[in-house]
Amino acid sequence: MRLRRCLIVPVVAASLAFSSAYAADIQQTRDGVTLTYQDQSGSTAADVRDRIIATFFATYPRQRHDFHPSAPSSVRIVMDPSYDGVAYVGEKEKSATITINPGWLVKHPNDTDLVTHEGMHIVQGYPGYASERAPSWLVEGIADYARDQYGVDNAAGGWALPTQVKPEHKVDSGYRVTGAFLKWGEAAHPGLVKTLDSALRSGSYTPALWKEHTGEDLSALWQAYTTQQ
Repeated sequence: MRLRRCLIVPVVAASLAFSSAYAADIQQTRDGVTLTYQDQSGSTAADVRDRIIATFFATYPRQRHDFHPSAPSSVRIVMDPSYDGVAYVGEKEKSATITINPGWLVKHPNDTDLVTHEGMHIVQGYPGYASERAPSWLVEGIADYARDQYGVDNAAGGWALPTQVKPEHKVDSGYRVTGAFLKWGEAAHPGLVKTLDSALRSGSYTPALWKEHTGEDLSALWQAYTTQQ
């Protein structure tokens, strides 16, 4: 499991790194969303580029509609060979940028559903990331839950939520571990994820919300989840 594979950073940081012209720009508008794809080096294979764009349009408009219709309707995907992580999101009020390391896709050309995870971060748009009002483990867990629910071809990318709880797993492990827990929680308590998402966006999230929605506190829910594996 890759931990901390994405970050949410101010859009200024991303835009400063890409002030020069791009080697290849593609702009498309579908379902009320405009995507600008920019590749500084032109290093991404055409078929991977096309699948990235197709995956974005297959997932982001649906996530936006389902969770946050006021999320940005203008998005850039920037392939940045100077970035040595996997991907991160930079955002501002009306537009957002997903920056991707093209080297990752050279090694993992089928991991194009990473765009689904990053697109959900744009939809989330929570204030105070990694604070008590928006704990990072829950933010990333919801994004991986969304990747599981909306992803186009996670199997081809070798990606899946865990189906068994391991001793090292904790409710606040984040990413896939928390995503799997949320999937279980949503099945048992429909509307849970949207309730959490809305509270995180409004800045009103507290741990008490789990019990308010499900009748059980977070630790009891996790215990129930682990015993049913």
